[in-house]
Amino acid sequence: MLTLHEQNKMADDFKTLTGVSPLITNERLNESLTKWFGEETTFTHWEYVGDTGKGDSYLSELIRIKIYGLNSNKESKHVQCVLKSIPKNVSRRLTFRSNEFFYNEISFYEKVLPELSKFRASKSANEPFDKCPKLLFSYVDGVHDVICLEDESIYDYGGAVRQEGIDYDHAKLSFKVLARFHAISFAMKDQKPDEFERIRKELLETYYHERLWDWYSKFWDRLRFIAIDAVEKEYPNSIYSEKVKEFAVPEIYKKMVDAATNTLDTGVISHGDCWTNNFLYKYVDSRPVDAKIIDFQLTRCASPVLDVSFFVYACTTRELRDKHYDELIDYYYDVLSQEIRSLGSDPDKIYPKSLFMEEIKKYSYFGLGFSFESTPFIVLAPEDAVSMEMESEEKLNIDDFWQVKPFKTKETRLREANNVVHCVDRGYI
Repeated sequence: MLTLHEQNKMADDFKTLTGVSPLITNERLNESLTKWFGEETTFTHWEYVGDTGKGDSYLSELIRIKIYGLNSNKESKHVQCVLKSIPKNVSRRLTFRSNEFFYNEISFYEKVLPELSKFRASKSANEPFDKCPKLLFSYVDGVHDVICLEDESIYDYGGAVRQEGIDYDHAKLSFKVLARFHAISFAMKDQKPDEFERIRKELLETYYHERLWDWYSKFWDRLRFIAIDAVEKEYPNSIYSEKVKEFAVPEIYKKMVDAATNTLDTGVISHGDCWTNNFLYKYVDSRPVDAKIIDFQLTRCASPVLDVSFFVYACTTRELRDKHYDELIDYYYDVLSQEIRSLGSDPDKIYPKSLFMEEIKKYSYFGLGFSFESTPFIVLAPEDAVSMEMESEEKLNIDDFWQVKPFKTKETRLREANNVVHCVDRGYI
């Protein structure tokens, strides 16, 4: 939450947003509001609505606001949005390479998503793809980067509790939105390969790339030993203990680099970070009926299985997988193939079920490896989440700051260890 001082200061500055970023000039706000409302609109002021919970964002600073303007008839207009800004603290910005993540998400919203949407709109598909928040504005200079998106909470979308594995209904909706998103890429790549190649080159691999090994290696050592500890304590002297020791080695990061950067033959524009926080759900009578995806800072062009496998190991429990894993995998592919066909391409030619299942076996290790990082953060209670306040003004190693500890309880250890169990039992590692 913002301190009283911060709220009072913002109240004093309500006629400008340059305090958040000097790139958000009033002139730019006039242009953005005019485009948003489809009529000339002049920015007048903004209003603070709230912030996000602790632990909900590690790479950005987020606030919810309303931005107001007047049209030519002096009628008041406003849009409620989530304003995401690059961290102001120099050490945090440099340590977490924030400029790369902002560049990538802004490229997605400004250059990639519009082309995917344009391609889809040219088809006679039944439903529009409206499962990402709409962009109000974005600006980037590497130091003051900012992106402003419509707040989906006004349409009654909200997050699931990240500490709990999602249930069958949430999983099915999540796979549906992922499949529909991935299908656009398959069809566009089939029908307009040059245009698809152009937009996929707009994206920067922000996490799994050989250039990032020195940045990530110490942190990876910490994560893999936490995973080994969880499996050894919950499944001592077992095949799972043996397998996790064979798997959780430095070389696996390099194998994950290969999956993230060298699967272009079946590559789609993928989300890249499919953990619970990055899905929003709409509820009717406490049951989820729709889902949207947020936060495209890790978006890449790669096999869709990277998204699918990470979702499985970041978001689902052993109980859900035991009952519904095969059904959910089949459901994802059914939606994907139906959507590809509705967009005018033949899924049996461009991505048959047999190839999808081959990639499930070949690349599911990626989701397991990524879950070694996500699970310790997912199970943290909000009050235990890592504070992002950094006193230094210098670039640090992320392991010096993100000092994640071994799991404290049997329940949280099993959340990690059972991912390994599933991978071993399925023959994925």
